[in-house]
Amino acid sequence: MSEETKVFKANAIIFREDSTWTALVLEMNVRGYGPTQRAALDDVIGMLEAQVTFAVQMGHPESVWCPAEEKYWQMWERARRNQFVADTSDSGAPSDPPFADLVPLDLLAMKQRDEWNPTLA
Repeated sequence: MSEETKVFKANAIIFREDSTWTALVLEMNVRGYGPTQRAALDDVIGMLEAQVTFAVQMGHPESVWCPAEEKYWQMWERARRNQFVADTSDSGAPSDPPFADLVPLDLLAMKQRDEWNPTLA
């Protein structure tokens, strides 16, 4: 069978909730958690892989599309704006969460046989 590569980009924001980092993928309202930003991002990627794989195998890929609440989209926009201002003013990266500079998330999905196997690009 031929191998077909598909790429999907999703926006993620990473922020603190109490003592835990949270990574939220905005288009799908999927969260990952961890003691560090990287751990939270890795967790949300695993959640996305599982959710997308299940939805595709069940024949309902549209079911993963469930946008996060508006307040998180606004948080993402503020974080992106702050990053832009920091980058253009040579003041360095913003030191306070939330962070949106880890977006978009690239997921590489390789179709092999009759299975979908998403992996981090």
